[in-house]
Amino acid sequence: MITHALAQITNPVLPSSLGGGGNADGSSAIGSLISNFIGAFVIFSFVVAFMYLLLGGFNWITSGGDKAKLQAARDEITNAIIGLIIVGAIWAIMTLVGGFLGIDFPNLHLPTMGQ
Repeated sequence: MITHALAQITNPVLPSSLGGGGNADGSSAIGSLISNFIGAFVIFSFVVAFMYLLLGGFNWITSGGDKAKLQAARDEITNAIIGLIIVGAIWAIMTLVGGFLGIDFPNLHLPTMGQ
């Protein structure tokens, strides 16, 4: 009963796609926000891992033959590649599970309680 009442709260300033205006379906707004957060997190993670890869390459080039710096740069590159693989695997698993379960992650719609 309370969750149904909360789902009816709308903000007239927001666009209808985010639950504002005359749209009383708050589930599409919450689903859209969750989908956008997941997408932004995956993109941010990919960019950070790629930046670490570039930083490791730069440190490798500027190591000047020092074995300790060279090993540290090699470890950075290895960790960045592992990070890229993990982010790619997360995206692939999310897409695969969404396909099997019929969940459309970009247009996530959460069920609400009926009246």
